[in-house]
Amino acid sequence: MKRSILGLMYLIHGMRQAGIPVDQRLKQIGLNANAFDPSAVIHADLEWDILRTLAKDIHPELGLDIGQHYALAGYGPLLMLLLTSSTVEKALKNAIQYQALTHLSGQLLLKESSDCVALEYQSKQLDQPLGLFRAQSEISGTLKFLQEIHMMAGLVFPEIRVELPFPPPKDADMLFKFQQYYGRELYFDCPYARFVFQSNIMNVGIPSSDAITFRLYEDKCQMEIVRFQEDTLQGTLIESVRDFLDIQRGYIPSMAETAQALNIPERTLRHQLQQQKTSYKDIREHLIRQKALKLIDDPSVSIERIAEMLGYSESAAFNHAFKRWFGQSPRQYRK
Repeated sequence: MKRSILGLMYLIHGMRQAGIPVDQRLKQIGLNANAFDPSAVIHADLEWDILRTLAKDIHPELGLDIGQHYALAGYGPLLMLLLTSSTVEKALKNAIQYQALTHLSGQLLLKESSDCVALEYQSKQLDQPLGLFRAQSEISGTLKFLQEIHMMAGLVFPEIRVELPFPPPKDADMLFKFQQYYGRELYFDCPYARFVFQSNIMNVGIPSSDAITFRLYEDKCQMEIVRFQEDTLQGTLIESVRDFLDIQRGYIPSMAETAQALNIPERTLRHQLQQQKTSYKDIREHLIRQKALKLIDDPSVSIERIAEMLGYSESAAFNHAFKRWFGQSPRQYRK
């Protein structure tokens, strides 16, 4: 299943804040983070390929700082769903159910016992430096998420025990940073990341609870999940190329940039697409046509702005292409 591009966007933002030349690395594969479409979805394999370029030679422990720059604002419907839940228990279970709408690439679970409850996060690919870096960022970001959602809901953040699935830093200063952020009850070398609370927190009511608003945003979250699960073009490679070209607004990467992002030679990409009865040009044009039809139905967006959003330097070129595709000019189509 695809997931929201927000996780990648927050990771990039955090890397910028940490002083990593992330924009230069994105430029190598034809991407500009400022042009990313927040509503875009991305396959895990494609996200991994992009991360390989972004996180090259970065120490995994930098993830501690990067995760602290993740923000709640982009979560939209999910944020409102949690804030309008009736109890902490309901909010946590909704977070589990709709975790595909968050920054997490692994699996989030809720484990309950007689005296405590644990929010458990099972990270992926911890045996690789890149996977460890992503896990450290996501775990750090999850604690910030928990703290901020409590604050926004008008609740006091409780005492917790934190368990991390990797060894402690060897550097004393870095170890101190971990202890400062995660708190006194911090344990390393655990099977999974876990945030452990006293079980009585589950019954705490949320002051901002509202049943009508909750149902509204529950429907919106369900619609988003369905969108992520929708059938896509056949073939993983076709899907990856399409997703990569669809990440941002106003610029579509070249075939060479696409091949570099997917970590395969350009000639191999061309050959494999031919074997699947398509080409980079066909995928690119199909995507632009779909976007053009969607944008042309919105009267608030001018033809000139649509041309710009689709990567055309002149609206005349867009008009010519649109007429070739649909037999009418954009203005004729709108009437």
